[in-house]
Amino acid sequence: MRSEIILAKLLKRIDAPVSCKAAIVNGVKTSYLEAGSGQPVILIHGGDSGVGGIRWLPVIGPLSRHFNVIAPDMPGYGESDKPSASYDRKYFSQWLNCFVNVVNLSNIRIIAHSLGGAVALQYALEKPSRIKQLVLVNSAGLGKASQKVSLHLMFRMMWNNLFPTPRGSEWFLRNQVLYDPTMINQELLELEEYGRAVVMMPGGKKVFWLGRGRAIKPFQMEFLKRVLPSTLIIWGAEDTNFPLSAAQAAAKIMPNAHLHVIKKAKHLCYYDQTEEFNKVLISYLLGR
Repeated sequence: MRSEIILAKLLKRIDAPVSCKAAIVNGVKTSYLEAGSGQPVILIHGGDSGVGGIRWLPVIGPLSRHFNVIAPDMPGYGESDKPSASYDRKYFSQWLNCFVNVVNLSNIRIIAHSLGGAVALQYALEKPSRIKQLVLVNSAGLGKASQKVSLHLMFRMMWNNLFPTPRGSEWFLRNQVLYDPTMINQELLELEEYGRAVVMMPGGKKVFWLGRGRAIKPFQMEFLKRVLPSTLIIWGAEDTNFPLSAAQAAAKIMPNAHLHVIKKAKHLCYYDQTEEFNKVLISYLLGR
């Protein structure tokens, strides 16, 4: 398959040995990447077109020097199955709980971006005792202030998910997710190519059609008061998708959360400022 060929090229860009594995989770084949050893860290990707766990490419290598890093493709994404399902937060949270059981993990740390952040929040509400540390990166779901999607952007997102093109992918990188468009390089273009290949798989558009954006629906603020695990919120200050005000409000109301703002960064802050992101992330996870 075309997606597997592109994925193999991307894996060579990670500065650490990475294994590609799969597990059957509630009847759904779930593909995941694994690197490093030690305490488990699960990386939950966002909802950008098609791309799954490999979206964490600049994070996997540095993190694997300290932890056992596991980056799954959620159902509907990457090399995982694409079943007919609701693709809402509860669906993804139930999948995550089963995945943790199937691969026999405990005392986990979760790092989650965008849509993945909303999934991780749902899981933290349902299974707080299973999470040692939680990191939310430009997360969806953090109250009404997080939803500022214009009609123009919604149209662009729809087009990119249904009729993906290289030009459309580059437009998103240039205008919506990166602070500095001059950073667009071969690695990022290959990631977008991979995402387009996934969307064009049989069932590759189901997560968009059937999910209908429900997974990023904002939590009521009162629910955020019940997110008990130790939480670090990392935010790109110039994110135009989910504004900084959402992170600031959440950090005040979540009982065990604190906020780190990365300047000169937008929605993909771990690409915009990779060195700072990894330093802050690893220091928090190691309790420094």
